[in-house]
Amino acid sequence: MSESKGISSMRYFPWVKDDEDDAFAWITQDSDFLMHCMDSYLLHEGESVKSWFPTDSVFQLSDDYGVKLTDSIPNTLHLLIVSEKLKGVLEEKSGAEIEFLPVHVRNQKGRLIPERYFIANPLGTVECVDHAQSKFAASSIRPDQVFHFYRLALDRAKIPPDARLFRLKEKSNLVIVRQDLADDILLAGCDGMLFQLMESYGEEWGALRE
Repeated sequence: MSESKGISSMRYFPWVKDDEDDAFAWITQDSDFLMHCMDSYLLHEGESVKSWFPTDSVFQLSDDYGVKLTDSIPNTLHLLIVSEKLKGVLEEKSGAEIEFLPVHVRNQKGRLIPERYFIANPLGTVECVDHAQSKFAASSIRPDQVFHFYRLALDRAKIPPDARLFRLKEKSNLVIVRQDLADDILLAGCDGMLFQLMESYGEEWGALRE
């Protein structure tokens, strides 16, 4: 099988938080800096923020979840908060331009954990939603952005052949991962994320809609 044929047969998955294991620690609120930063939205836009992002941002683990630290800490902030191990996999295997912004994590007892974590900020976006096959609600604040997908389908012809990880332009806080990179991440033993089947992404909103 040629490389191009191999790529054309690969699937793409939305990177979502793993909410299936009650033991996992979660982050549910922004750091103090981001709560008061007018430009914090840029962390979801695919734009560089390293010129102003502080090196001492602290995220607090929620008391409402477990205590097990994962390589991608589940959170409600639409951020990829990744361990040093996962950072290494993404640097080596993703082929994407990603800013890694160092952050600190404080546990439920108020102590800073020694493990290093980073916000992974993929730069740029890819416009590739198949509008004929997808169903979604647009944001009332930003009509160019999707608020909820009820069904997501991608136009594969619009995805660059070397794109293993990218932000979706139409919903820029959603990161898409190609099958080979997803396999590399899972083979490295990284946890805390799920690579969701495209056909099931958004089905919870579809059920609410019905």
